[in-house]
Amino acid sequence: MIVDRRRLLAAGAGLCLAPAALARPSLPGDAPGYDTRELSAVPNEPAIGRRYWSPGLNEGYIPQGLTVYRDEILIAAYRSSERDQENGPSRLFRLSRTDGRLLGSFALPATYGHPGGLAMVKDTLFVANSGRLLALDFRESCRTGECVPLKEARVDKAMGPSFLAASGDRLWFGPFRREGTPSLHAVPVARVLSGSEAAIGLADADATVPLPLFAQGATFDDDGSIWIAQSAGNRPAFLSRLDSRTGAVLARYAAPGGIEDLGRAPDGKLCAVSEAGTQRWNRWSTFFPVVFEVDPAKLVVA
Repeated sequence: MIVDRRRLLAAGAGLCLAPAALARPSLPGDAPGYDTRELSAVPNEPAIGRRYWSPGLNEGYIPQGLTVYRDEILIAAYRSSERDQENGPSRLFRLSRTDGRLLGSFALPATYGHPGGLAMVKDTLFVANSGRLLALDFRESCRTGECVPLKEARVDKAMGPSFLAASGDRLWFGPFRREGTPSLHAVPVARVLSGSEAAIGLADADATVPLPLFAQGATFDDDGSIWIAQSAGNRPAFLSRLDSRTGAVLARYAAPGGIEDLGRAPDGKLCAVSEAGTQRWNRWSTFFPVVFEVDPAKLVVA
């Protein structure tokens, strides 16, 4: 039998070059069964604390909006495994911030097929979907297991809202933009929840702050500064801290790719989530489909 020596050498070289298999970390939640990769090494990893698998990964859910309510991390996600499908059935997931346990979930209305932002004011949860804003009774929704709307409002798409943040008696609307000069707009919660049927527009904003491009989420620090998550596809991602009066960038830090919305826990940690490695975005070089906390004091400037 004649053996092609070149094929043997090539095969041997392939075996020698194959990387050693790495054990996947044991994280709370359902590990993705559609991909066995180890989590990617990400920027500012020493600042990242607890990590949990993003909920619903095996069902095709893609995390978008996030906020923190007491000891819970709330995540809005839509279902899609196809690159060209950017809307789908959506759910609100509730995770324990301390151990990542799934505490419950409920469906969002069909018109909220890409719920990009969440914000909580007292017991009212606000959900953003471009051109739409939903206010719902959070406690009653949790009790019944079904979304209990309080009000739905149209929003001028110049304001997004692609994401939301809350500060005092204001709700902040942010658009995602790849170019131009986007801004974050503050609207009094009283206007949002008023009986007016008119769409919320730029004239309703009582404060406007310039935004960096590729903004995906926002939350406020105790000193009033604004944290912004910036990402777009497979490109590098960042966390930026802005002056809430001028929008000036006070610091910028490299962050895990695919980072979406932000929340801030009572202990000052930032909570975030990445869509990199979800079924829809599983061809990106970054595989990090987790909910994670960030200690701002440990971040290193990019």
